[in-house]
Amino acid sequence: MSDRRQLGEAVLVIVAVVALLLSAAFLPVVDVFGDGGGPEGLGIPGGLGGGGGLGGGGGLGGGSGELGELGELGGSLSGVPLGGSLVEPPESTSIAGGRESSKPLGSVPLFVVDSPENTYWRQTAYTSYTGTGWEQSTDDQPIDEGVPNDDRTADGRTIEYEVTVLTSTQSLPTAWQPKTVSLSGQSGTTVRASTVGGISTDRSLSKGTTYTVESSLPPRDAATLRRVNGRAPAEIRERYTQLPAETPDRVEEFSADLLASEETRYDRVMAAHDWLESNKGYSLQTDIDPDQPIADQLIFEVDTAYCQQFATTMAAMLRSQDIPARYVVGFAEGSPVGDDEYLVTSDRAHAWVEVYFEGVGWVRFDPTPAGALPVDSPQPPYDISLNRSAVVGADVAVSVEKNDSAVVGVPVYVNDARVGWTDASGEVTTQLPYAEDITITARPAGSETKYTDDSGSTTTVAQVDGSASTVRPHLVDTLSTVASSLPLPIYRFGGPVVGALDTEFLQTDGETDESSVTYSSETNATISVGGERTAGGTAQVVVSVRDVPVADATVAFDGEAVGETDEEGSYELSLADVEPGNYSVTASREPVDASTTITVSPPDDDSDDSDTDEDENEERDPLAPNVSVSPSLIALPGGSATATVSRNGQPISGTEVRVDETVVGETDANGTVGFSFPITDAVVVAASANGVTGEQPVDGLYRNAGGVVVALLGTLVGLGVLARRYGITRQLLQTKLAAIVGVVITIPHRLTALVIRLANGFEAAIAGLWRRLQSLPTLLSGSLADILRRLSPRGLVLAVVAWFRSQLRGLRRSEAAEATDASGAGSADTEEHRRLRAIWGSFVEFVRPPKLTTRTPAEIGRYAIDRGLPRRPVEFLTDLYRAAEYGRRSPDDSRLESAREALSTVRDREDDE
Repeated sequence: MSDRRQLGEAVLVIVAVVALLLSAAFLPVVDVFGDGGGPEGLGIPGGLGGGGGLGGGGGLGGGSGELGELGELGGSLSGVPLGGSLVEPPESTSIAGGRESSKPLGSVPLFVVDSPENTYWRQTAYTSYTGTGWEQSTDDQPIDEGVPNDDRTADGRTIEYEVTVLTSTQSLPTAWQPKTVSLSGQSGTTVRASTVGGISTDRSLSKGTTYTVESSLPPRDAATLRRVNGRAPAEIRERYTQLPAETPDRVEEFSADLLASEETRYDRVMAAHDWLESNKGYSLQTDIDPDQPIADQLIFEVDTAYCQQFATTMAAMLRSQDIPARYVVGFAEGSPVGDDEYLVTSDRAHAWVEVYFEGVGWVRFDPTPAGALPVDSPQPPYDISLNRSAVVGADVAVSVEKNDSAVVGVPVYVNDARVGWTDASGEVTTQLPYAEDITITARPAGSETKYTDDSGSTTTVAQVDGSASTVRPHLVDTLSTVASSLPLPIYRFGGPVVGALDTEFLQTDGETDESSVTYSSETNATISVGGERTAGGTAQVVVSVRDVPVADATVAFDGEAVGETDEEGSYELSLADVEPGNYSVTASREPVDASTTITVSPPDDDSDDSDTDEDENEERDPLAPNVSVSPSLIALPGGSATATVSRNGQPISGTEVRVDETVVGETDANGTVGFSFPITDAVVVAASANGVTGEQPVDGLYRNAGGVVVALLGTLVGLGVLARRYGITRQLLQTKLAAIVGVVITIPHRLTALVIRLANGFEAAIAGLWRRLQSLPTLLSGSLADILRRLSPRGLVLAVVAWFRSQLRGLRRSEAAEATDASGAGSADTEEHRRLRAIWGSFVEFVRPPKLTTRTPAEIGRYAIDRGLPRRPVEFLTDLYRAAEYGRRSPDDSRLESAREALSTVRDREDDE
């Protein structure tokens, strides 16, 4: 028996485990550790790292560099957009080790600079070296109050440039050193400058935001810097010559020997720069251990590294020789895409060194040698599509995909004019030209630039759409590094991150170097004329193709050109000195051509039948938009509704909708906007287009509300009448509710009992099967006669016969019971029984025993006596009810009267107490 019990317990445990696994499989994912382990905990609230960055203080890696080259992604770098946003540089960052992944890097458009000079675009600098990373402890202030370190930088050549961000960001890259920064159309946003020259905003800027910067470029020529040989101020030396105590002595000894023969600070700096560039190679697959001092490893133990490690090592070498130096992150020069226009992509993210020169300020030096940067980009053919029909002048989004994945960073052309580069979601927005055929072309991104620090050698670039060149790689890594270390495909946020492959893109007569799609434009325009169409008045002409206004169309009146439509396709037509009559109005802009006829009425034209439907339609301005209101259910004060604005059957998007002169929102692409009715009886919903207003009155809101209230009251009264008619009392409802609650409360117990019964049944089945299996060898070991004898066919037949007999006996008993009920012998449904049941129900309701559905009359009686109720009346009621209910004895009138007196006695005793 104990074995069976143990077996049942084991089965029960297995069932519980299976149930737990099924729950885990079908329930939503929860953070069982409570530490934000989901996407928010990974630092992915909009851009991965969310300000902490990857490998930084608040992002993946936590500053430890445990996930490979994560310090490059958003840690010391902040230039890789994850989920379509620039990651703001963190306050601390680790220097990662080698990149294990061989996958190519991504190239996502980040910002475009319109500048007279293509330079390095700086984000921030770090002050304290930890041996395996960098930290910064800085203050900032609104840039209107000045850049905090202006007093340490000499004014050199000044440039002014404009930056347009292509992703959302709070970090604003600038050329060193920024003096002023102004935002376009961002009232209420504060621009702040830190003591290390980082520029940021107090809230995120949206894609397409433009800011203008004036920067003062410090002198960079060797002659000027060689003349600077003074000693830096004490506060600069203290802060920017710091090295951790764990720095091996051989770093200082090697640096001292290397720089000993140089006479000026500039020459000593260049000696460290040139040694690193000449003696070490560039590679993302380096053997540097991120948990050991970086500078010591690069100088003495490894031969290859990437920009983070080169910049860190050069800064450590200079600091060991009392030369102030700091670690800087940002972006190298962008790719030329126009006259004085440069596109900066995520793979241009970079790290370098700034060295302080007395009287000059901080000057950039870049020790990273040139090398091949693996950048990936899918090649044509591409799938090109529009988000709407091709209507001339329409604002559209061009989508470029390959194998159902977004293609990022490729130039897009409309009729051979470049309109932009696809963003992180593979789209670029533009306005379609006025042409009968519109050809949209997507070409693969061109080869990357080759650059070196402009202190020594020349910078050359390749056109973004042009021929190939060697790439000088920098610190950027691909999202695939993160994806290979995480249980979720974060590299797909905002679309895959892809870019330009380090391969030659040669012209092949249009066969494989681009993808194109041609649309036939919709050019069928309509002209609507409204306003005062009377002699001496002013009419308004609106020209549109479907829902798109035709701008700059030439308007002619009676064959004579009179003007052009504005951006909204509208033109005010003066009817001064025009005689009444019919005139033609035409509008044309190749390939759009439309015409209509209007009737100019005399100023005093007052028709007698102006109140007819026809005249009312004529008086309505044809330019007025149609406004329709659809309540969610019925128009009620405070209720919700939807307004739809259209004209000529076409929705009007982007127009404000007013409810009693209060703007409730703008219409969407379908011409609709949701709103709530104010608490009033009547409202007017209005919208304007081309200066003409359309209205839709809605009244009777209070009447509708009153009708709803009356309907609810009528429903309640009707329910009350039905309840009284069918004898549904409050006591009965309470009793039923108590019964339902009792059943619900017992459900867990019943489920547990069911599981236990199932386990016991499973145990018994297994035990029975085991016994049969044990007897199987014995059964099979005998002869055929023994087997037949053991199977006992006769016994089987007898068992079947016995079963049939039992079923027949049960059937006879059922028929006998039905006959007894039909004769009335067992009937208890008399008027006296019903009265007694009512008395007993009142008694039970008064006593209120717990678990009403499980109490017998005897139990209820004992419970009432235990409560202190008088014994004799309680026992009389209990015995009378049991005798009538189970003994089938009908109570007479005297017993019913005695029962009522007993119930009254019980209640009076309770009241006395």
